[in-house]
Amino acid sequence: MSDLKTLTNNLKKFVSSLKLRKNREESHLFIAEGLKLCNEVFNSNYKTEFIVVRSGFSKETEKLLNQFLIKGVDVYISRKQQFDQLCETKTPQDILAVVRMSEKENKAQGPFIALDGISDPGNLGTIIRTADWFGFSNIILGNSSVDKFNSKTIRASMGSFFRMNIITAKNLSEFIKSNYPDYDIYGACLDTKLKMEKIKPNKNFGLVFGNESNGISKETETILTKKFIISGFGRAESLNVGVSVGIALYYFSNFNKIY
Repeated sequence: MSDLKTLTNNLKKFVSSLKLRKNREESHLFIAEGLKLCNEVFNSNYKTEFIVVRSGFSKETEKLLNQFLIKGVDVYISRKQQFDQLCETKTPQDILAVVRMSEKENKAQGPFIALDGISDPGNLGTIIRTADWFGFSNIILGNSSVDKFNSKTIRASMGSFFRMNIITAKNLSEFIKSNYPDYDIYGACLDTKLKMEKIKPNKNFGLVFGNESNGISKETETILTKKFIISGFGRAESLNVGVSVGIALYYFSNFNKIY
């Protein structure tokens, strides 16, 4: 493929710098690693700045590269050692995309999930993927949550990230109060006896899930219409937040209106 450019050391350093949040925020760029995610980027509304591939790339990767080249996206080729240093996975595939962040975050239309202080990027990616599965397209992140553009989050979402409306709020409780005054807000908590199955939303609603260790913050608790608990029958103290979200969305998807 004669249209490929050689990856320079300066460009390699720049791509590698995007592993850090502050550099992503300054450049408004992030990394999507692997063939599946690059396919998702290609078919999304996100703008691809450029592609980096490893020498000796596969036939499947070559097909995708041709599509990017037709769109006018620059593609850089690198040696295996160079490429592997850019990736965060232990056994990386042969392609990554450097992608521009969306300039605008859209207000949620319909039910949403709000995440209060989710700190693990893998959990966040799993939640994004689970929300996509159950038809919830809106997620609001509190400012204390992990960066949604974290590479581990992007990978764990398995491409769902590029189909979701994910909003970051500086102050979660104030943001919800100001933008969704007519919504019922339900929070998953351990300090209540109200079982999830007793809640029957009859209008637009939001579901709030808290930090993996500390739960929903006191400030965010003040905006809840009701707290609910996911019933358990064993001796574990709590559920992983990703599992909690999955169980809750399975139930609340029965009340999710189509928009």
